[in-house]
Amino acid sequence: MGQQFCTLTQKSLISGAFRVFRGKKHHHFTIAPLPEPFGLEPMTWFVMEKYIEIFAIVCYNDYKKGGDLIKNFCFTVDDNIRFLKEITENHYQSMFDHPYLAMYQRLHEEFGLKVQLNLFYRMENFDLSQMSAVYYEEWKENSDWLKLSFHSDLENVKPYVSSGYDVVYEECKRVHEQIKRFASSAALANTTTIHYCLLTEGGLKAVEDNGVVGLLGLFGTNEKPRTSYDIDEGNAARIRTGEILKIGNISFASIDIVLNCFSIKEILEQLACMSQRDCIKVMIHEQYFYEDYVHYQPEFEEKLRSTFSFLRENGYQSSFYESLLL
Repeated sequence: MGQQFCTLTQKSLISGAFRVFRGKKHHHFTIAPLPEPFGLEPMTWFVMEKYIEIFAIVCYNDYKKGGDLIKNFCFTVDDNIRFLKEITENHYQSMFDHPYLAMYQRLHEEFGLKVQLNLFYRMENFDLSQMSAVYYEEWKENSDWLKLSFHSDLENVKPYVSSGYDVVYEECKRVHEQIKRFASSAALANTTTIHYCLLTEGGLKAVEDNGVVGLLGLFGTNEKPRTSYDIDEGNAARIRTGEILKIGNISFASIDIVLNCFSIKEILEQLACMSQRDCIKVMIHEQYFYEDYVHYQPEFEEKLRSTFSFLRENGYQSSFYESLLL
């Protein structure tokens, strides 16, 4: 095995991760900065690059776990807005005093979890323009593990199935502007899942022009295939297997499991079937967290903890989807 050299950007060093390409495969490594002088045995170090007097060195052998390279999982949550309304109404001293965010903070501390919350712009008696900016610094300080993104204007069925460029562009832009106002640009993710995973060609261009570089969608199974974002079946079949597929300027990937649709036993069975993949994408919806929701799931947090425990035990680390596209 010979050394492979990669160009590392400042962003790579700050984020602590970058990708090494080998054919069509890619692997993610954590950067371990070491000062001069240092000794290297030939063939020991997989990647080496000097950047502004910092040596970023990745040891191939050190980043194996149980004989396998460290794998990634992405966790996203759809249909979010209620917790923002309640944070604003209750004037919490910290946004993590809200039980929904407090739960994610616990899971972050336990599993190193990174969370992306995809937002509606409005719900009954509230929209994002009313969200308090009191917590701006708190959002910014936690943006390394907690990000927000556009999902849709509001809860409705297939909102963009026939929408042209202008509608999608304005509604996406409006959510992005509010996120930057109350949570900072650092907290704005540049990937998302569109509500119902449907966009026209014009809609795709609209989210791209708002800075979106990646979309997660639902592509079904081999037994029950489906597609998202009007992607043809040939490409959908590739995405269904776990491949991240770039079409134009947007990278598409499949949400592998929607946690609120299954019991804990079923979740673990499905994860076991996918545990050889380099990356697993899991998702849940906000509304199932609340006791007054008609389909409330009291095991909401237990589902998450069981999921993340399984993934950690099987060599997965939490990553934002956007970090896989660098």
